[in-house]
Amino acid sequence: MTIAPNPTSNQVRWLQVWSLASVQGAISLTWIAYAIYLPKFIEQVFAYPPSQAQQFAALLLVIESAIAAIVEPLFGGLSDRWQSWYSSRMPIIVAATLAATAFFMGLPCIVIFGGANDVTRLILASLAILWAIAMATFRSPVICLLASFAGATQLPLAGSVLTLVGGFVASIRPLATSFILGLGAPATFTIASITLLAGVASLRAATIYIPKNPVPDAAPDQDSQFPIRDFLGNLAIVMLVGAAIGVGIRLLMGDVLPRTIKADITGFTGLSFELLMGAALIAQALLALGTGRISKFIDNKRLMIVSLGGLILALGLLSFGYGAIAAIILILWMLLCLSAVNNGMVAFALTMVPKSLSGLTVGTFFGGLSGAIAIFGYAVPKSAALSMADVLILTAIAFLIAGLGIGWGDRLTRSIPLKV
Repeated sequence: MTIAPNPTSNQVRWLQVWSLASVQGAISLTWIAYAIYLPKFIEQVFAYPPSQAQQFAALLLVIESAIAAIVEPLFGGLSDRWQSWYSSRMPIIVAATLAATAFFMGLPCIVIFGGANDVTRLILASLAILWAIAMATFRSPVICLLASFAGATQLPLAGSVLTLVGGFVASIRPLATSFILGLGAPATFTIASITLLAGVASLRAATIYIPKNPVPDAAPDQDSQFPIRDFLGNLAIVMLVGAAIGVGIRLLMGDVLPRTIKADITGFTGLSFELLMGAALIAQALLALGTGRISKFIDNKRLMIVSLGGLILALGLLSFGYGAIAAIILILWMLLCLSAVNNGMVAFALTMVPKSLSGLTVGTFFGGLSGAIAIFGYAVPKSAALSMADVLILTAIAFLIAGLGIGWGDRLTRSIPLKV
């Protein structure tokens, strides 16, 4: 029997889901602001030229991803304990959000008031890493709340809202980088911080309307019923799928799409690369709503496998270079398939273990994703040096591994006679 987070419910609590999506969007917004300004901060404090500042910023991001690979499962599991003890994950989420906001606002402050000296350089690098750690501590506890807001069969549909909001926020970077730089660091970081705090406040208010688990469900022997060691294989599959999807999306959105747009579509349409890339992200966000509806009629794991197969097929066709119109069609097809994968990622992780381990499994998924991106960023610091054929092959292999992992996970969960 498939392990389901909430098998008895077939409804979606939309107020709570949208509140959760607002937090996810705010998290993405803070990372966008951070990625845009970090090289500028390094230039100013370290007195590096722009190219060297970019390299150092990339190194910091790799280090932060590697740390997140450890922190996310750790605090996801800790939030499960907290949930079993106090019937709420919100204390961890609120505390980590406040810490992250303090570190985040400290970054422009230290640059403005610290000057260019050794002490300021040490503080800046330390604050950047501390902020990334704080952000990693509450993402898994936040996202695993999706299991409380939607029934098992409705999780991908609820996940489509997260994909929708995430896609629109992600489009800010190609479309509005100049505008963000024009605002200045203090204003940008303040807006992002307020957005994050407001999102968490709205989520906290929304969860008040969710009934807390009765005392028997939170009994101390719950963990003895579902010990982690019984699900190590499931968690390993979740990590593998997260890692493969992370590398695949990194290559697809960071290399395949940009190269295809620049080579085939900018000249054909006469539009700028930034506008086309932003439009692609918005299109993927909107397509998520359609694939979310489809998930109501098709098992999520099966839909993800089919979508990953569709991505592999499109990557193969793209390698033949049929021209601009064919490239546009293939990009739209890949964005449609990718939206289905994004919708189902969290749902896949949540249905691999009992609900009492939901924070751990979501943390394991994101830990695998972050770890793979860190390893990839260290091993291939300049993926632009790879040929288009190499990028297409690597992307297809990553998605193939993800599809095999999901199929393996589906087979494994069907063989577990467990009622949650």
